[in-house]
Amino acid sequence: MSFKNAIKILINKFGLVWIVLLYLVICSAIVVGLSVAVVIPVTGAMLNAGVGEQMTQLFHSIMNGEGATVWVAQLQQTFDTVLRVLRTDLNGALNSTTLIILITLILLVSRFLIGLYELPLVAVLEGAMSADARIGFTGKFISKLGLSSRYVLTKMLFTVSFDVAFYTSLYYMFALFTVKGLALFAPFIMMIAVILILAFRYTLISLWAPSLVVGGKKIFPALFSGVKKTFKNFWTIYSTFIISWTILIALNILVGLFTFGAGLVITIPVSMTFINILNMTIYYNKSGKRYYTDAVVVTPPVSAADEQE
Repeated sequence: MSFKNAIKILINKFGLVWIVLLYLVICSAIVVGLSVAVVIPVTGAMLNAGVGEQMTQLFHSIMNGEGATVWVAQLQQTFDTVLRVLRTDLNGALNSTTLIILITLILLVSRFLIGLYELPLVAVLEGAMSADARIGFTGKFISKLGLSSRYVLTKMLFTVSFDVAFYTSLYYMFALFTVKGLALFAPFIMMIAVILILAFRYTLISLWAPSLVVGGKKIFPALFSGVKKTFKNFWTIYSTFIISWTILIALNILVGLFTFGAGLVITIPVSMTFINILNMTIYYNKSGKRYYTDAVVVTPPVSAADEQE
C-alpha cells in the first residue's frame, strides 16, 4: 500500500520534482562557487593523469556490451588513478593533505546544504496528505531553517559514518572479481549487496523526518519513536525499500546510459522526491492516519500496537 500510494502522490504532485531540481541547481551553484579554487587544479591533474580517457573507455566498454569483468577492471583502474592523484602534490598548488581536507569539507558542506530540503518538503507533503492543501516550499524552507539545520547536522552523524563504511566495503568487494569461480557472479553479488544495504539504511531513518514534522516531536525523540515504529514493522518496511531501490537504481542507470547522463537531471530529483513521499506514506500507514493520495482519502488499517507511540 505504501509503495503504490507513494507512486500516486508522486504523479499527482509532480511539481515537487521541479522544486527539488531547482533547489539542487542552487545548491550546486553554491558548492561550485565555494570549491572553484580546489576544482581547477584537481580537474587539471585528473585530466593529465588520464582519468578522462579512462572514463571514456569505460563508457565504450559498457555501451559495446563487453563483459562485466572488463568494465569493472577499468572502473577500478580509474579509481586507483584518482587516489594516486589525490595522494600526490598538484603541481605545487596544493599538497595532498590539504587537498583531502578541503575535499572532505566541500563534501560535508554540500551534503549539509542539500539536506536542508528534506523537512520543508515533508511539511509540504503533510499539508497535501492531511488536508489536500497547497503549501509553499519557500515559506516552509525559511520557517524551518533552524530546525532543518539541527536535524541535518544530527542526521549526518549517522549517514556519513554509515556511508563511509558502505563505500569502503564496496571498494573491497571488487576483490570478488579476482576470486576464481566468483568473478562471473561478482556483479550480481555486488548489486544485491548495494540494494540490501541501501534499503537497510533508508529503512532505519525512514520515519525520522515524518515523526519530527507530522508527529511534532523533537529531534532525538522523533528518531527513537521512528526507529521503534520501524522495528515493529521491519520486514514490511524493509521489503518496500528493497523494491523501491531496485527500481530507482535501474531507472537511474538506464536513463543515465541511454541519455549520456542528461536524463539524470530528471531522475535524481524524482528519486529524492519519491523517497520522501514513501517515508510519509509508510508513516501514515503505520500510524493509522488518514491521508489524501489525489482526490481519494486512504484510511489504512492499523493495529493497537501501532497506535501507541
